[in-house]
Amino acid sequence: MVNMDSGTIYIEKKLRGYLFGTACADALGRPVELLTLEQIKEKYGEQGILEVPSDAFWTDDTQLMLVLARGLLRGAELELPELMDNIAEELVLWLDEPDLGAGATTKGAALSLKDGIHWSNSGLDSKTCGSLMRVGILGFIFSNDPEKLIKAASLSGRITHTHPTADAASIAGAYAVKLALDGVAPKDMFLPLLQVTEGISEEFTEALKGSYELAYSNLSDEEAIPKIGQGWYADETFALAYFCILRSPDNYKKAIQTAVNITGDSDSVASVAGGILGARLGIEAVPASWIESLKEKEKLEEMVKPLLEKYFQVSGMK
Repeated sequence: MVNMDSGTIYIEKKLRGYLFGTACADALGRPVELLTLEQIKEKYGEQGILEVPSDAFWTDDTQLMLVLARGLLRGAELELPELMDNIAEELVLWLDEPDLGAGATTKGAALSLKDGIHWSNSGLDSKTCGSLMRVGILGFIFSNDPEKLIKAASLSGRITHTHPTADAASIAGAYAVKLALDGVAPKDMFLPLLQVTEGISEEFTEALKGSYELAYSNLSDEEAIPKIGQGWYADETFALAYFCILRSPDNYKKAIQTAVNITGDSDSVASVAGGILGARLGIEAVPASWIESLKEKEKLEEMVKPLLEKYFQVSGMK
């Protein structure tokens, strides 16, 4: 049982910030994921989509983050091979959940797991963002054990995506949440993120550098974002999310509005950015009206207590 002292309350606010920050950003991006920026403006006005619709649902991004979270609840304290066994089992169970738009790579890997292929051989050589979008929860649970965090992010990502670019992005996605919990400002995340992904993927390294440079350039968001990409591939997804939080490091709402109003993978870019900023700024930064608009917010709420207990269990073993 978690004793709710001031330190625990602080961590709980960060956890809620991560969970609801991810889901609300995902829900804001869902209606516009397949639209160009021009189409978004035609539908929602010159500023684009700005508010989460009522009774909004998230996509596979949040759904798969919760799958990973359930795997962690079953054994984050275990050695990594046993933890990956649990995560693989949760991915198989996920196949029976509603299809919220998961990509072919994740589905294909999960079907391979269901057919009995071991998790170490189930991944596909894909650099799409399916492994990145779910890994932020690892950055929370293992925030006090960076070595295990990095290895877990890599291994869990490779269950579905084995491409080096996806691998680097998965590590960065989880590590950025750890840095956020540590109170590191987005601009100061740059060098640590370069260091933990060094030598894995030149493509990812260049995307990360480009994101940082463009964020501090004189270009507008609309001018800079297309130079990074559309976010369908993991390096672009993370780079776009990082660009948005660099531009609005203390303003969750503005960062997410920037992230969704793009030509590209709006929900994935936003959910990655939302998780990182939510973990950094806490639940107070996420608009209450957005949280209220989530159709199944109780699914997130019921994860708070067990994840908080798992965080302290794992941290206490260090």
